[in-house]
Amino acid sequence: MKKMACASALGTLLLLSACSGTPGCLKTQRYTEAKSLPALKAPPGLDVPESDDEMKVPDVRNGPVAAFAQPPEGTEQDNPQSRCLSTPPPLSNPS
Repeated sequence: MKKMACASALGTLLLLSACSGTPGCLKTQRYTEAKSLPALKAPPGLDVPESDDEMKVPDVRNGPVAAFAQPPEGTEQDNPQSRCLSTPPPLSNPS
């Protein structure tokens, strides 16, 4: 019985700790370190495929970013998740 109670308490603790902490968008994102690779070189007898501009990593001034510096207006100002760019904007009814 004690083992079951300990396992249940541990499971609850793990679930609660998974919901707390810094939101993922406020941590360093791997894509912010993306770099373009040099042009492809084909061996003799083969052709280099045409470059696809849609796959080029764009130059972004002061970026790329994953979060707002300040929470946008209309969001919960004390909730760190509000700074994430993936957080949808608040919906309002037209008056």
